Amino acid sequence: MKDANAIKEDLSQGNLAFISKFSKELPKHISGQSPPVAILTCADSRVPPELIFNAGIGEIFVIRVAGNVAFDSSVLGSLDYAVAHLHVPLLVILGHSHCGAVNASESGPGDDSSIGQIIEEIRCAFGTGDNIKQNVLRQIELLKERSQTIARALEKGQLEVRGAIYNLEDGKVNWI
Repeated sequence: MKDANAIKEDLSQGNLAFISKFSKELPKHISGQSPPVAILTCADSRVPPELIFNAGIGEIFVIRVAGNVAFDSSVLGSLDYAVAHLHVPLLVILGHSHCGAVNASESGPGDDSSIGQIIEEIRCAFGTGDNIKQNVLRQIELLKERSQTIARALEKGQLEVRGAIYNLEDGKVNWI
């Protein structure tokens, strides 16, 4: 495994490649953003929404948190910002196969740590069937209770919330 300095150097080289590829496009994004979709997905490094959906800079407002759970103020505030200020018409809760957070939740209850709180949040979704799918569906339902901004936008027909599962094995996204 590389040490922190080697990793930092790799990141710096990657940044130079990014600049080389996108330097002409970057200035057009300075004045603001208007993505058509917000996606709440897992923090898992194998789940990059911009790549999965072949999207460019400014095309997806992404919120990432382990287990794609929407229960704390930073996640809900970010979603509210996308809805109230960016006026996204679509909000996607994107789960994925082989989710470590769901797997940990299936192994037993959490503790009083921050990780334990995420595990307990996910465990509340468990019932019959696919726990990854159940977690996505539960987060969609809870958004209406946990966010007045999202609830109002849904009531006014200004927003649609959809669930999806990204399959690590083949890259396919299945809408639910």
